[in-house]
Amino acid sequence: MQNHSEIAEFLWKIADLIKDDYEAKDYEDVILPFTLLRRLDCVLEPTRDAVRKAFAKYKATPAQTRDALLKKAAGQPFYNTSDYSLAGLLQFPNDLGQNFGKYLDGFSANVKDILLNFSGGEEKGLAPIYETLLRKRLLFKVVQGFAEADLSPATVDNHGMGTIFEYLIRKFKEASNEAAGQFYTPRDIIRLMVKLTFEPDRSKLAKEKLIAIYDPACGTGGMLTIAKEHLLGAVNPGLDVYLYGQEINEKTYAVAKADMLMKGEDPENIKRENTLSRDLLPGKQFNYMLSNPPFGKDWKNVREEIEAEHERGASGRYGPGLPDVGDGAMLFLLHKLSKMAPQGSKIAIIFNGSPLFNGDAGSGPSDIRRYLLENDWLDAIVAMPTDLFYNTGIATYVWLIHNRKPAARRGKVQLINATGAEFCTQLRRNLGKKRYEIGEDQSAAILGIYEAFAESKVSRIFDATDFGYTKVCVERPLRLRYDLAPEQLQALRLDAAVLKLKNGRADELAAALEALAKKDPWTDDSKFFAALAAKLDWKLTAGFAKTLRAALGARAEAAEPVKNDDGTLVPDPELRDFENVPLEEDVDEYFRREVLPHVSDAWMDRAKDKVGYEISFTKYFYEYKPLRPTAEIAADLLKLDEETENLLREIVKG
Repeated sequence: MQNHSEIAEFLWKIADLIKDDYEAKDYEDVILPFTLLRRLDCVLEPTRDAVRKAFAKYKATPAQTRDALLKKAAGQPFYNTSDYSLAGLLQFPNDLGQNFGKYLDGFSANVKDILLNFSGGEEKGLAPIYETLLRKRLLFKVVQGFAEADLSPATVDNHGMGTIFEYLIRKFKEASNEAAGQFYTPRDIIRLMVKLTFEPDRSKLAKEKLIAIYDPACGTGGMLTIAKEHLLGAVNPGLDVYLYGQEINEKTYAVAKADMLMKGEDPENIKRENTLSRDLLPGKQFNYMLSNPPFGKDWKNVREEIEAEHERGASGRYGPGLPDVGDGAMLFLLHKLSKMAPQGSKIAIIFNGSPLFNGDAGSGPSDIRRYLLENDWLDAIVAMPTDLFYNTGIATYVWLIHNRKPAARRGKVQLINATGAEFCTQLRRNLGKKRYEIGEDQSAAILGIYEAFAESKVSRIFDATDFGYTKVCVERPLRLRYDLAPEQLQALRLDAAVLKLKNGRADELAAALEALAKKDPWTDDSKFFAALAAKLDWKLTAGFAKTLRAALGARAEAAEPVKNDDGTLVPDPELRDFENVPLEEDVDEYFRREVLPHVSDAWMDRAKDKVGYEISFTKYFYEYKPLRPTAEIAADLLKLDEETENLLREIVKG
């Protein structure tokens, strides 16, 4: 067999034929579908005549039956009934465009699905794959270039073909840096996730017969294929590994499905649709799930469907809560949780920092964290170095989730701070915003920290309840004084509630208030209203008393607390505060210790209690660094001044 890298470089260099007419970011629109076509050509060559004969024989047979018979004739899960191959098309250069269309149309439905998504969708048809090349007089050259590549199974096996295709995908995505990040996860990050997911299960996996792996935001399928390669190459070569994925982007879906086809996987296990609004693998459960959902991607366009599923509660995926409509990452987490198998599932998912702490107690994000932690599914979170992705330099985290934790890890959560320089290597050349990569030794070191499950400078072990708190409403009494100044009384007469009074009551009220006006203000609300009631022939309602307090009262610390008719204190909304009490603490004891010494008139409204969860990752690994001594700073400044003066002297002399 030829060297895979040599073949890959040969295919990559075909891009030189189109570089004057295509932007670098668009090379993949030509090279990837043509690589697929050439591979299929080579695989189908031995049975091409048999397929044509079968097609002629079974032309009148129902489509489903005919499809099965043609696949049998081809000896593959795909076929082509046309009279052409890529090499054969070159024999008729004047009819190349017309014949190329017939060639594409001859493929089986599963291949055409891939090609249609490469071309931009069913409504555009198959023509976009070749029409631009034809218009720019490049089609013959490109077909000729690919026809010279030997991609037959005798030269390149399925694994090798997958390696070649993966190489091309990587080259194109690295070339387009900024655009790559949404659909392409750097392979060093995937390998770390794969190790963290599978290596602790090595002894278990060595005994397994088959497993299913799923990625609901599969992009180009890299996580799935690298996971399988690791399992078969390093854990259990005899393991049957079934790969499943779903992807929303048409071209990315086409790449993933083409990659599966060329590697001998079942391409029908890759689905195209928005995973959040439509699960195309309903009821399916998986042993392992990995994904890198988009950061900060809103779900406004599917809001109605998601909110409807949330309302279904436990019968839907989103019962525990909904994140902010501007960031749907946590919806992918809920989706994956819904697909865990009762006998045991593990999940690895990449998030930015917001799912750790966004949302207050009672909010959707907090309730999702609560759901995860109170079920004891969160196993560990690994904070990774910044600048690992092509399109962003933000902080990222790998969450590890397991619904069948080992006994030692039950009720516990491990946080690993792998942000230090020892956990990454600087690239010689930046790839977009990617400045660092995680090497094999470094990912092994992170895995070692995870498996050791011990406290250290970069590893902390917590009880799951350590991240929870009760948000308690702390009230203080409303204290008002009543000056009854002329301007206050005048303004009161124009109040909407006063204007509605009938039968001369407004005048009676004004007279009563003027009679109560005095040099010193009223500082006891109860006495003031008792005095006012005594001067009126009608009873003040609670609502009207509230109007008077708003119009005439002024807050005063020295005043007596305002009370309701039943003697309970009226809280002051402006003095309302909230305390986050750790779940492990007694709320009453906390209140006596932390609140009452500072505000002795405070009380708790326990009816407003809310339980929240947040993971303040940075707080747990904060290291205090003392400020430099003043004398040291001053010395440095003097030295800098001296260097500046010397430089100026040199300039003047010169």
